[in-house]
Amino acid sequence: MNEKDFELILKTGESFFVEFKERLDKSLAKEIVAFSNSQGGRIFIGITDNGEIKGIRITNKLKSQVFDIARNCEPPIEIKLSAYKNRILVVEVPEGDKKPYSCSQGFFIRNGPNSQKLSRDEIFSFA
Repeated sequence: MNEKDFELILKTGESFFVEFKERLDKSLAKEIVAFSNSQGGRIFIGITDNGEIKGIRITNKLKSQVFDIARNCEPPIEIKLSAYKNRILVVEVPEGDKKPYSCSQGFFIRNGPNSQKLSRDEIFSFA
């Protein structure tokens, strides 16, 4: 991703395909599941919800934690990690081919710039 693409993402903000996270927290699993149950997307860790770049220290431990979160989804989700300027961790989540996916918090789907919990009937509609 080049600087022009990154600036456009920041300007556009969160969307159906983009989520900002200031830091790694327990809601990451929910976002990964929501993107897998939708059409995929990218999570930018180190950016606030309003698009302010805070940055994050990208370590092997951090990367391992993110991979573990994705592997603990049901079924496990294969993600790709990259870094932007060594300050932003980018989590690329593909659209899943074994929907529906869940995490310990439940089943989620992307709805515009938000991740929404699926209802019982919505979960059955995946079958």
